[in-house]
Amino acid sequence: MKLLIFIVNKKAGNGKGLKVWNKLKSELDQKKIYYRSFFTKYPNHAGELAQQISSMYEDKVEAVIAVGGDGTINEVVNGMVNYPQIKVGYIPAGSGNDFSRGFHVPNTPLEALSFILRNKTNKAKWFDIGKCKVRNKSKSSYFVSSLGAGFDAAVAKLTNESRMKKYLNKLHLGSLAYVGALIRLLFTYQPTQVTITIDGRDFQYDNVWFVTVSNQPYYGGGMKIAPHAKTTDGLFDVTVVHNLSRIKLLFAFATVFFGAHTKFKEIAQHKGAAILVESDEKINIHADGEFIGQTPVQVEVQHRKIPFLVK
Repeated sequence: MKLLIFIVNKKAGNGKGLKVWNKLKSELDQKKIYYRSFFTKYPNHAGELAQQISSMYEDKVEAVIAVGGDGTINEVVNGMVNYPQIKVGYIPAGSGNDFSRGFHVPNTPLEALSFILRNKTNKAKWFDIGKCKVRNKSKSSYFVSSLGAGFDAAVAKLTNESRMKKYLNKLHLGSLAYVGALIRLLFTYQPTQVTITIDGRDFQYDNVWFVTVSNQPYYGGGMKIAPHAKTTDGLFDVTVVHNLSRIKLLFAFATVFFGAHTKFKEIAQHKGAAILVESDEKINIHADGEFIGQTPVQVEVQHRKIPFLVK
């Protein structure tokens, strides 16, 4: 019998991770499941744990399961890219949980655990992820759901640094922290000119607010930024928001939860497997909502790279 490994971010969702894990542990012990658990202690620790465990016990591990938010599954995937024989699972315990939406993970932690236990020995489905490299960094990293450059990355960075986020998480209103950061930056952020190279073809845009490279439809806590993105087609959906007034940008964000923003003439959409984003002014970049650096950034699809235990 192979082992299930749980990598738990106790601080995810402002402490929700620990509460979720206590429920999961009770269920696992009651069912006498063969497992081990590890707790993250600092940023990127989940990735380090996943890599170390996989390298030491790769023949003995059935699956490595992230318990946390989108940042936790991002870290675990970064640690697992060289161990494709081990399945990757996810149990939602964060505030945004866009991975759950886009990859069809069961809504509640116990439902997600039940699904994993029922399917842990089955053949996993293989999904695309993204590989990215930013300026001044020697190593590439990976993302699962989306990468963004510009305003959305600035909003994500401010949201993650916000003291208000932890209080909103307690009220199960974590998405409002993102909205608050968005409104705050709406009046100060300065758009810039961006050149995007998609599969060898150049596109230039003026007054660009942000560029999002999507592997699945959702980001930012439920916003449907790329309604037609698919996780297995070997392509990214690229969304470019440009030449919008500040008021119209706010209105566009109000419609993005329904995917209706795609009707704006100032919102361009492309598909491609290899993307280079360059800008006149250096702009922030996020991967799965976590700040990773500044432009330029090179992005490539890793087609069906990770075996996820999802529906």
